[in-house]
Amino acid sequence: MRQRVPDALMAASAEELSRVELTVLESSLSSGVPRDLTGHVFVIGPAGSFEGGPPRADGAPIVNGPGMIYRLDLDTGGPVRLMSRRARTPCYYADVASRPGTRFEALGFRDAGLLRFSPHLGLRNHLNHALVPMHAPRAPARLLVTGDTGRPYEIDPATLELVTPVGRNSTWFPAVPVDHPFPVTLATAHPCFDAARGELFTVNHGRSLPPRFLASLPWLDELGALPRSWDRLASAAASMIEQQLLRPSAERLDLFAKRALELLPARLRPAAPPGPGELPARQAARLGGARLADVGGDFTVLLRWDGHNEPERHALVLPGGAPVRIEQSVHQLGLTRRWVVLADTALKIGLEGVLGPGSPESPGVERLVRALLTMPQEPSTTFYLVRRDALRPGGGQAVVKKVVVPLETLHFLVDYEDAGDRITVHAAHSCATDHGEWIRSFDRHAASKAPAPARLRGLSPPGQADAHRIGRYTIDAAAERVVDQAVFADPARALGVGLYAHRETGASWMPPDRVENVYWRGVGVWDELSTEFIDRLYAAHPHRALPLSALRRVRAEGGHPDSLFRYNHRSMRIEDRYEFPRRAVGCWLSSLQFVPRRGGSGADTDGYVVALVATAHRAEVWVFDAANLARGPLCKLGHPSFQPGLTQHTAWLNEVAPWRGGYRVPAPEDHEDFVAESPVGEVKALFEEEIYPRLA
Repeated sequence: MRQRVPDALMAASAEELSRVELTVLESSLSSGVPRDLTGHVFVIGPAGSFEGGPPRADGAPIVNGPGMIYRLDLDTGGPVRLMSRRARTPCYYADVASRPGTRFEALGFRDAGLLRFSPHLGLRNHLNHALVPMHAPRAPARLLVTGDTGRPYEIDPATLELVTPVGRNSTWFPAVPVDHPFPVTLATAHPCFDAARGELFTVNHGRSLPPRFLASLPWLDELGALPRSWDRLASAAASMIEQQLLRPSAERLDLFAKRALELLPARLRPAAPPGPGELPARQAARLGGARLADVGGDFTVLLRWDGHNEPERHALVLPGGAPVRIEQSVHQLGLTRRWVVLADTALKIGLEGVLGPGSPESPGVERLVRALLTMPQEPSTTFYLVRRDALRPGGGQAVVKKVVVPLETLHFLVDYEDAGDRITVHAAHSCATDHGEWIRSFDRHAASKAPAPARLRGLSPPGQADAHRIGRYTIDAAAERVVDQAVFADPARALGVGLYAHRETGASWMPPDRVENVYWRGVGVWDELSTEFIDRLYAAHPHRALPLSALRRVRAEGGHPDSLFRYNHRSMRIEDRYEFPRRAVGCWLSSLQFVPRRGGSGADTDGYVVALVATAHRAEVWVFDAANLARGPLCKLGHPSFQPGLTQHTAWLNEVAPWRGGYRVPAPEDHEDFVAESPVGEVKALFEEEIYPRLA
């Protein structure tokens, strides 16, 4: 029996909730919910477009949506209560004010793959991916919301409203040297905070792009207006490339692009990119005196923030002096006692994705752009190691150590203890699973070749093309080599590894010296999500654990349901597991959070796992005994208004108090230079009439 992806996963509501009491739907406890549940669970995820929840009419990935922050209050002494608020950044208000039919619609944003972009305003910062607590002795906890494509923001944990970005616009270098009020900023979704030293570490990075790309930015919106005959031709060419009947070389691609531009009407041809001498010098002053050639090229900067002053910038370089170049993303950081660990992670966030028009009127062009530009993710992971005592006060350069391990990685954890400069990394290897892709209108099922279900358009990622693995690596940082490793796989189940939870801190708010028990989403095999394109893209994956033919048999036999399992990273085995029931409409395990038991021992299994689950009927909150997952959920909670759709990461605070951080970046000061230099006169009016008054 093939399981169907539940519709509740695709039904995110934009409604904000206040103090909603969740109903106990099922429970094996006389009290309904465990009496020793404590604290507050925060969850974040995309909440669709401004017009409503997914699926999107334009087929954009559902992760490309404004962030919605949820808080579950567990220690009320009665029912679990829920509230939610949207992440309203300045660019959120700009997006609302420039929708079609408004005065400022000519400035509007459009979906471009994983990004949402305006040629006149810049890049949307959705803040929809993760949350990072900042604990300090004898002070209320602070909380950040984050994403890969924009600065992190601090929120008020009590109201869930945004308070301030971390760092001014001028502190963060844009990934492309183009003037925008909302610069194209690449960051990390998972900064790290050290409670003992009161330090937050995050990343700002960018890589050089061809001048032809920079010149193309102003005319991207015109791609949707190409003649239908061009679109049909583009679709045919894409089909040939996908089937490897046509293998264009780089030289031929460049010639093709040149000839295509010549054939365009004059109004659609991009102007030549400006030379370095033509760029205004005041841009450099706005970016702290940095040379624009550096800003527009490769750079990776580690930012260190004390929570009170402007973040320090530490430019990361290789031993020869060349800047560290990130090929894909820095989705996650790790922090040990003496080292900061960065990884070039398996999430492709290329600004080239802006070239994918995503227009319902031009699916052939979108398909051709995907066929030409999409490459498999890197089948290995490069880790960069930075000594914390090498980071000089005030900023500067820092030389990194570099280690490469086989298998791609999206999420990883590290042991805090690093005696002898031995760093232990625990990696979730999402092999042949492309989080930079999503199901599109022209995708076809991998086996039947039938069109992918319309109701799942925009869901990311498509089905995996290999079994995932969990790796443990001991790295000798000084020697820049792996001295010990162990890798776990479960190819018989084609096991996937998704989001995770564990006891992240102890009584002192510091992480444990060694990671042991971690709770992982066991990603099921959902045949409905398998696409011909992804299977072809990863058919030659160099580290395959499961032959593609065997995976296709698993799909044809109905696949596997999701599971929740506890993995012991010391013994390298699964020690406890709950498998969701196999039904015609499956259960999709989304976000999960470990919650310590009130009055408990402090052990990393003494508590509960709170999980969000999309079922055949609704979105639900399931609570598991962290020491006995196999028992199944102790209780299930829900409410008709609770419709989060696909959610992402979580955080837990033992108590919630109003924000008292002190650090704040006023919006007018943050944007005024960028707005003043915009060549479009309406931009200033947009900010003064629609943005600044809402942020006063």
